[in-house]
Amino acid sequence: MIDSFIPAELAVAPNPLGLAPHLKLTTIPIDAYACFELWMPTTNTALLPEEAALLRGDRSRLEEICARLTWLLGAKLIGCKAEACQSLIYDWCEVQRLLQQYGREFNVIGVTYLPQMIYPDLAASSWTLRPASWKVSLLNLKAVEIGVEVEVLPVGVLVSCGENVTRYERGVAIAME
Repeated sequence: MIDSFIPAELAVAPNPLGLAPHLKLTTIPIDAYACFELWMPTTNTALLPEEAALLRGDRSRLEEICARLTWLLGAKLIGCKAEACQSLIYDWCEVQRLLQQYGREFNVIGVTYLPQMIYPDLAASSWTLRPASWKVSLLNLKAVEIGVEVEVLPVGVLVSCGENVTRYERGVAIAME
């Protein structure tokens, strides 16, 4: 039986044994009733080795969530100019294959929720609706002298509830009498 799009065992982030001063527990909504948690670096400072291990260890859980979202909505690679990156992909394994093909190795995943938004373009006299989306950031952790440094790759993945819609204003608005 299907209870939730994100099962409870996937929704809860691992709990570190001690304090994680350079990480923040973030809740990412899926819909009005479902969400999941993940740890995200809070600053540009180096992470403690234990914090890096927590992020690396959580990758498979987050990839399972990304695989579910990709299967349902489709995903696009962002920051990639190749033609294969421009179409919707419905298989997370294919996303990983394309990333490897373009030399984008990563060892940590970050997810940011981008809520639905309507915004103007005054120069074009238009309004654009951006649907709710999940931006998957690909991170590399590198050991440095003072801990572990986080590098955000210029390529990422966008899972969206549809395409942007832009409407251009026509003429002058009719005044209400």
